[in-house]
Amino acid sequence: MTQIILTAILIFLLLPLPLIIISALANRKELSKRGARVTASDFLMSVITTELSLFLTILTRPIFFIGWFERASKKKRGQPILMVHGLYHNDTAWLLIKPRLKNAGFKNFNTWSYNSFTTSYPDLLIELRKKILKLYAENNNQKLLLIGHSLGGLLMTGAIADEEVAGAVEKLITLGTPCRGSLLAIAAPGKLGQSLHPDSSLFKYLRSIPSPAGVDKTAIISPVDEMVLPWENLQPYDTSWKVIRSPAMGHVSMLYSRKVAKIISKILKQ
Repeated sequence: MTQIILTAILIFLLLPLPLIIISALANRKELSKRGARVTASDFLMSVITTELSLFLTILTRPIFFIGWFERASKKKRGQPILMVHGLYHNDTAWLLIKPRLKNAGFKNFNTWSYNSFTTSYPDLLIELRKKILKLYAENNNQKLLLIGHSLGGLLMTGAIADEEVAGAVEKLITLGTPCRGSLLAIAAPGKLGQSLHPDSSLFKYLRSIPSPAGVDKTAIISPVDEMVLPWENLQPYDTSWKVIRSPAMGHVSMLYSRKVAKIISKILKQ
């Protein structure tokens, strides 16, 4: 029994390593510019944070129904915040960010969830736009603050291309969003995941849509994101975006980082 437990722990610890190695190979030119000392330190943090986030995700993901209670609540005050998770995740993505933002004075939290296997980007875009406009009306036409992780950020970027939706939004913050796609999408399960490949029609669409000047847009990216390859694909197409680098951490780790939550809070208060 002890041997089985130790084997399981070892497998768990080794799970993120192939992705981190592939990430290093895909970004070797970028790493050569940073220097050996910085590179070693960044990748050590990537391994540690990716392991921790994997554990937290596995532990919390089964309580997906947590968002149901929040959506049912009608007693909400303050400027509305809408949060959209990334591919293969659910409402539990925001378990740690929400209380940290609450401590910073924010109260009106809303989440929107989707199935990563039974739908498409265009279909999700229609539903998200409806959700944004509905929240806008329910909050007496008070503009929304949007926060999206990974694919959630891409969905929000597409949503505000609609003029009416853009008029209902004040700020958009994305976390680890593959603004130009990721080469890892070639191995992603499902059509939605595969649509994140840089050569897909999705990114031809995103390059063609207008970027509303009235929405403040910020992309927060990690210098060692193991899911978005190459790292330059984290950069938005549009130069009107602000780009902020977080401390070195894994892709999903951004959801659990106290430092990232502080960055988000600061942007929202500006």
